[in-house]
Amino acid sequence: MKTIFLAAGTSSRMTPISDKNFLPFLGKPLIYHLLKNAQEAGCYDFVIVGNEGNKAKIETLKSQEAFLETAEIVVQGETPGMAGGILAALEVIGDEEPILILNGNDHVLPTAIKSVINTGGQNDGAILGQVRDQYFPGGYLNVDDSGKIESIIEKPGEGNEPSNLVNIVIHYIARAGDLKNSLSEANSQNDDVYEVALDHLFKTKNFQAVTYEGPWQAIKYPWHVLDMMRLFLANQETLISTEAQISQSATIKGERVVIEAGAKVFENAVICGPCYIGKGAIVGNGALVRHAHIGAGSTVGYNTEVARSWLGYNVTTHIAYIGDSIVDDGVNFGAYSCTANLRLDQKSVRVNIKDEKVDSNCEKLGCIVGMGAQIGVGAKLMPGSKVEQNTHIRPNEVWF
Repeated sequence: MKTIFLAAGTSSRMTPISDKNFLPFLGKPLIYHLLKNAQEAGCYDFVIVGNEGNKAKIETLKSQEAFLETAEIVVQGETPGMAGGILAALEVIGDEEPILILNGNDHVLPTAIKSVINTGGQNDGAILGQVRDQYFPGGYLNVDDSGKIESIIEKPGEGNEPSNLVNIVIHYIARAGDLKNSLSEANSQNDDVYEVALDHLFKTKNFQAVTYEGPWQAIKYPWHVLDMMRLFLANQETLISTEAQISQSATIKGERVVIEAGAKVFENAVICGPCYIGKGAIVGNGALVRHAHIGAGSTVGYNTEVARSWLGYNVTTHIAYIGDSIVDDGVNFGAYSCTANLRLDQKSVRVNIKDEKVDSNCEKLGCIVGMGAQIGVGAKLMPGSKVEQNTHIRPNEVWF
């Protein structure tokens, strides 16, 4: 069996955050965690689909991780969407081989992947469907009483769902050639050629739905980085490196606190778990870090509070407040700058995504800050605001 791992998407919805495949969590990029997750489910022969922008990073990851030694790396061609990525992978896969297709940012339990493989191996294919009690704006599996999939219906609208199973891109196809042929015949004016091809297979082959009630997290919008962070923090074990320097007057409380080698926690700092403090990071005098992810080389400076936020590599702060925010690498927060995270009317925070206001459904959401941005002293960043990469925000400016 070949495992196709789709990591070519550049998702404009994530702007100004950089390539989501390589966002670091617990000291490793997201793509590592998801590939490792698949390995635990029994996947070994990976075909990783990247793009020209991240191919070198994928090659570096392969050289560093023994379990990826046999992985093949291909670059998606001109055909857009999932169909383009899968077609690129199928060029190096034999028609008779079974394949497992994994979306490059979906996190589920390894047991769910195993169930899809086992069920698919007894049929023409299988697809994972998560049970949803409330409406989800995604694809729903239309199944008969035996669990055979008849179709996928995209965003049917609340009250029109054909079942309670939402499609998750963990798809097993018993014969790669069947999908290759179906893709070659599929036509659509929209970005759903792969779904059209699947629909054809459902009508001619026996594909079974695998019901899943466990956790599922994907990164579609920037605030989903915080959801993924919470998932990883909740599953780590407390581990404080003997090579970390921690002041006797610092307070570390709660569970699931990881402090990596070379990190320094200074006098009267407080760390409340679950938390991750990366290699060489600094938590300064009187700083408070709670339920947060601090990337390697970052500095939570004197009297700064970081709450429920994700910070990438080499972020620096001083007497600042960062709440419920996503902050990419190399950002600097000047003294007395802050991210507001709660609307005065207490409605959920809306974020501008591709010129459309999208409801995050988050009561608290701070700022989304792109790589290299510089935040001047006293600047105030409003809930749901976005700061593009390398932007300079003037001192005392209010940023919407």
